Amino acid sequence: MPKNKKTNYHEKRRNKQKIVFIILAVVLSVGLIGSSIVWIAGGSSLVQPVEKEQENVTPQDNIKNLEASVKSNPNDAGALTELARAYASAGRYKDSFGIYERAVQEKPDDSDLVLELAAIGFQLSEFDKTTQYLEEEIKRHPENAEAYYFRGIVLAEGKKDYQKGIQDVEKYISMAKDSDEKSKAMQMIEGWKANLPATG
Repeated sequence: MPKNKKTNYHEKRRNKQKIVFIILAVVLSVGLIGSSIVWIAGGSSLVQPVEKEQENVTPQDNIKNLEASVKSNPNDAGALTELARAYASAGRYKDSFGIYERAVQEKPDDSDLVLELAAIGFQLSEFDKTTQYLEEEIKRHPENAEAYYFRGIVLAEGKKDYQKGIQDVEKYISMAKDSDEKSKAMQMIEGWKANLPATG
């Protein structure tokens, strides 16, 4: 029974995780990091619900509506999350980051929220804050492989701590099941190894 509960948790989180990495793909710069995020996302079909929802509403109107919703319900994590995503889609990353922080305060156990916040934090070069949020996430959910993966990216690409970044991505590789995901993570590690100081 506990095993089944754990499986359901992983399935639920993995479905929501696809949304997270779509956001990462949009937010992060194009290149090796961007491509590594895209392969985790596993396709673009998940963009459809967002498009359908905003079919008859302009992005600006959507943001105004969400801002009003947050003003009426300042502690509603769902409303905060939607507003943070809308800001991110509009390129308002600083606003998005602040709202994500409020959402995470309301729902600190939501792994997806933390990873979405980390994506925006990376974009803004808020490497210390982003690392801190990811460390707290790993303490709460040590089975969250993506948290290790993303902390590795922040450490290596953001803070230039390639050794620790490699360790985190190696941890991700040890936890990941898909061989394609592992091979792409390994490619990233090989690139980082070139930046390590020579030994001997």
